[in-house]
Amino acid sequence: MSFWFSVLGGLGLEAILLGLTGFASFRAGCALLPDSADLLERIGFAGLVGITGWVALLQVLGLIGVLWLPVVIACLAVGAGVSWRLLPAPAALRHSTSPVAWGWVAVAIPFAMLAVVEVLWAAPATNSYDSVHYLIVNAAHYLDAGTIRSLPFAQPGDNTGTAPGNGALLLLAVMLPFHNAALVGLPNLLCAGLLVVVTAMLSRELGRGAWVGVVAGLVLLTTVCFFETQVRSAYDDAVGLLGLMAAMLCGLRAARTGERLTLLLAGTCVALTIGTKATDILPGVVVAGIVLWANRERCGVRWALGYLAVAVSLSVVWYARDWIITGDPLFPQTVRLGSAQLFSGLNGSAAAYTGYDQTLAGAIISGGWAAVARWLGPAVINFGLSPVALLACSVVAARCRGRIRLVALAAGGCAVADVVTPFTGSPVASQLTAGLRFLLPAVAFAVVALAAALPERWFRLSACLALGVGAVLLMDVEWTNGFVPVPLLVVAMIGTLAVLSLIQVRQALSRAAGRTPVRGAAVCVAVVLTVLAVAHLQPSTGPTPVTRALDAAGNPNASVVVMDVGDVAALLGPHLNVDIVAAGEGPVGAERPIRDSADLTHRIEALHPAAVVIGSVSQFNVVPSGWAPPPTWRLLGTEDGAAVYAP
Repeated sequence: MSFWFSVLGGLGLEAILLGLTGFASFRAGCALLPDSADLLERIGFAGLVGITGWVALLQVLGLIGVLWLPVVIACLAVGAGVSWRLLPAPAALRHSTSPVAWGWVAVAIPFAMLAVVEVLWAAPATNSYDSVHYLIVNAAHYLDAGTIRSLPFAQPGDNTGTAPGNGALLLLAVMLPFHNAALVGLPNLLCAGLLVVVTAMLSRELGRGAWVGVVAGLVLLTTVCFFETQVRSAYDDAVGLLGLMAAMLCGLRAARTGERLTLLLAGTCVALTIGTKATDILPGVVVAGIVLWANRERCGVRWALGYLAVAVSLSVVWYARDWIITGDPLFPQTVRLGSAQLFSGLNGSAAAYTGYDQTLAGAIISGGWAAVARWLGPAVINFGLSPVALLACSVVAARCRGRIRLVALAAGGCAVADVVTPFTGSPVASQLTAGLRFLLPAVAFAVVALAAALPERWFRLSACLALGVGAVLLMDVEWTNGFVPVPLLVVAMIGTLAVLSLIQVRQALSRAAGRTPVRGAAVCVAVVLTVLAVAHLQPSTGPTPVTRALDAAGNPNASVVVMDVGDVAALLGPHLNVDIVAAGEGPVGAERPIRDSADLTHRIEALHPAAVVIGSVSQFNVVPSGWAPPPTWRLLGTEDGAAVYAP
């Protein structure tokens, strides 16, 4: 019975968080829009205000050191109350035809249902190495510590603890109520849905219908690169991509209407992106510069400075934290200005991925165009026909004028940024494929720009072709990798048919929705289905070698040393509260490996851990050659392939 109370309690807290955030965000988003705004615009602005506002609130609470669920709920309640009292109620929506063709919505539904079912069916992060290696781990640190001032755990030389954390704060929207990582795939689904809304609104700004933008967004979301990395995972590329696209949308809208608050929202979206991934700094600078250029005639110096200040607002805290703790705001990257070295960072034998972090530009310089040929095959598999839009951007920029040209230039600028991004030119196939997701911003802007520039006939033909090729590639990869077993596929198909059937009778459903019994029955069905969907995702409480070691130590808060382990999240326990530490030199989250075997043993024993977990992921290079556990250590078993010792 306590299990079901735990599930219902988590769902209740989740409903409170979403309800308070949604109410305040909808009021604030509608306040930025004229009364004539339609539902699409209201959803888009409310979603952007909600995400940026959530991240801003948790940053403030994390800096103060009170990032706790009761405090978050209290702040959200105050925000909802203030928005109710001070902001005007949104004007009633006028009856209008749907801004999106239902035929294209029907195309989107199978992919949407597959994504939802996979997130709720499969264990979290089943196909996402970075999720279990550090993204969930970083979010768990903020969840348990209640502060963002300290660095999360990282293995020596890996230094994932210094990663910017806006994406981790977004994960807390589902981790705070349940205190586990079962639903970490849901924030990316939210970002994917908002991304389609944003591309629809951006298409309007470029002079085309909203449905053109919806199709452009769908072309991007159904690529292997986006679907396979962002669905079922805690990857934060979707958050960064949403911020870039939303910044372009708000910037172009502000240039057209003169709305100063919308310009500031554009800057906030840039800050959201830069504070999510360090690899998005250059694309963020590109988009921020284009937005500023587009508004050069409408905004004065004061508003321009305000925009630039806002454009770093949600990111500066992460880089300032890293600078204070490690002495380098971009740690572990070495920063040079010409021949002068500004920050030493972490390189050479101290870095885990030395030899893998090569840029595509560096690969071309050192190895010639063979690097491009090695890159093209995975690019086609991951993006289908979408790179054609990127190649066509130079033609679009030359032949088109105004806003379409600016979006095409953003695509080109983001592509150049990708060429100088680490891991894009790695000779290791797995790293090269994983690094292709850094090309998502360039492809997204290119697809939207080309969709706006093509005549409608050619756009329909190219969209159908791109969606068809993308669907074939996606299903082939899904099936080959075992991500869609038969039962899951059956459930997704049943859900798809149900939604398509409801669309056909949507007018009858609208009339029925006005009846209280029908609404009550629908709410009951929704609650039952939600409970059943999330119940199986509750973590197992069975004892593991790590928990047995903590029980034997008689201290659940005792530290656990971790070395050369890939799935770090599995060691955190069902409630993500195991204190994992690294045996290295330097601050927590930015350690350097200890190369001497005797010194490493002394360092581990000085930490007085309850357990030591030793994995076999050799690229971290934490365990020096020749080191072995002392004979006095007792082997307790293995956890996810890693040996667990009690010192």
